[in-house]
Amino acid sequence: MTIYAKSFIALDGNQRLTDAVTAQLSTYDRYTCHLCGSALVFPPEWGTNRPWFEHIRENLTENGRHHCPYVRPEPKEAWRGRMLRRYVPDVLPLVRKADWHCSECDSDYHGERYCLTCRTGDHSTERCAE
Repeated sequence: MTIYAKSFIALDGNQRLTDAVTAQLSTYDRYTCHLCGSALVFPPEWGTNRPWFEHIRENLTENGRHHCPYVRPEPKEAWRGRMLRRYVPDVLPLVRKADWHCSECDSDYHGERYCLTCRTGDHSTERCAE
């Protein structure tokens, strides 16, 4: 079974951005990733105090398979997750948020390493604080 990073926000059935706590209170029949458009599900433990959405391999869009930071975390983040799993076996990776610059479309953005214009993070580098 492939484990992807937890997502705490998604687009609901009306294409409105919603968080997992709100979705837990008023559920829709479908949710999609706000970045890659892949279908998301609540895990079986969705009744917890800290609900989340997750990607499922069978529901990934082509863009999600290749570029979504929830599906393909940066190598450094994946390594941290593997190291942490030695001590906490059920830990899931988190997606790091930062300030980014996309050299493909010359745009700056904050959040996950995923340019909404280019629909990829391949050309994005972290902006250093000045």
